[in-house]
Amino acid sequence: MKKYVITGSIGHISKPVVEGLVKAGKEVNVITSDAARVSAIEALGAKALVGSVSDRDFVKRAFRDADVVYTMIPPIWQTSDWRAAQNEVARIYTEALQGSTVKYVVNLSSIGAHLGNGVGPVDGLADFEKMLNGLPGIQVKHLRPGYFFYNFITQIGLINHAGILGDNFGLEGQKIPLVHTRDIAAVALEELLNVSFAGKSFRYILSDHRTMQDAARVLGQAIGKNIPWVVFTDEQALKGALDAGVPASHAGPFIEMGAMLRSGRMQEDLEKHAPTPGSTKLEDFASEFQAAFTAAS
Repeated sequence: MKKYVITGSIGHISKPVVEGLVKAGKEVNVITSDAARVSAIEALGAKALVGSVSDRDFVKRAFRDADVVYTMIPPIWQTSDWRAAQNEVARIYTEALQGSTVKYVVNLSSIGAHLGNGVGPVDGLADFEKMLNGLPGIQVKHLRPGYFFYNFITQIGLINHAGILGDNFGLEGQKIPLVHTRDIAAVALEELLNVSFAGKSFRYILSDHRTMQDAARVLGQAIGKNIPWVVFTDEQALKGALDAGVPASHAGPFIEMGAMLRSGRMQEDLEKHAPTPGSTKLEDFASEFQAAFTAAS
């Protein structure tokens, strides 16, 4: 029986992955930094490994006897250099894999990773792709999802404050590849169970391909409001992020990423590969958005 190690605790993507692996009869170990989640992980039929992915020795022990690993770099907020912090976790993962029995890695990356630079937080994920691609004898599948539906929930405050949705991308008529975490989880589970990939490769994931004007209309209807999508300048978006309390170390990279979406370069490679969309559409997500809006009001 293959032994799996799943990073990301039991978040939106990792939890359904763990559930699917356990259902398939696999031995599943879940890394979590929160000891309070141990009982929930065990209730799923998996074993909890409590520790930090920034702890080199802990990660080495976790990966040592595994056959298949799902990797993701968690959100890192307490840092003055976001990319450097991402790279540190990436190096710890890579070193742990080198000294392990792991044969297959499914890695959560992002659209825009093909560029390597200039895409804000995705640059650190691109760096990690390159590190993993340099590992001999380990087969790697990078998952490159589109723009998360859940990002719209972070704009509920903007709706309440200004009656709009907006960012520094989403020009009139420009379609953005959108993705739900359940569709990412479905693809991740498929790749983890099949482990039929060879070499180093990637797979794009999207759920829907829509304009931001569509998004504002559909999400607005869900909450009974007529909401426009406003395209901010980079300067306006940066000021808004800083005013909202986003640290400068992260605000700049977020604006850089939005500019790459606006230019089309971030999503160009996904569009070239034209992946089959998942099952979750913008209209399906609207009910989740409505629930989040109600809870925040």
